[in-house]
Amino acid sequence: MVAVTADVATQLLSRRTSDDHETLGTLLYSLRRSLASEAIDEQLYDDLESVLGEYAHPAPHEVTAVAERFRKATTKFVEIVPYLVRPYPIDEMRRLIYLSAEHPHPEDAPAHLRRLALAILAILDLMGDTAS
Repeated sequence: MVAVTADVATQLLSRRTSDDHETLGTLLYSLRRSLASEAIDEQLYDDLESVLGEYAHPAPHEVTAVAERFRKATTKFVEIVPYLVRPYPIDEMRRLIYLSAEHPHPEDAPAHLRRLALAILAILDLMGDTAS
C-alpha cells in the first residue's frame, strides 16, 4: 500500500476528468477487475484444488482451515458479485451463503466442504473473465 500526502491527494482530486463513455467504460472495467482480485487469489484456487482436485483428501485440521477461508471468500463475494455479475445470480448466491453459514459435525465436514467449494466454483464460473 502507498501512502498519499494531503497535498498530493488535493492535486489528484482537482484534476479535470473525462466523462466520455469509452473512458468511463475502461475505468469501470478496471475497478471491477480490482474488486475481483481482492476476493480471488491464489490461495482460493489452491483451496479449491485441495478440496475438489483429483487427489483431494484433506486432513481434519485442513478441512477446518479451508472452510474458514471459504467463509471469508463468501463474505467478499457477497460484497462484489452485485457489481460483477449481471443479472445477479440469486440462486447461486443463496446457495453459497447458506452453505457458508452451516457448521456441520466433524464427520460431515468433508462433504460439506466439497459442496461449499462447488458453490464457490459456480460463482467463479459466472464471473468469467472478470475474475482472471
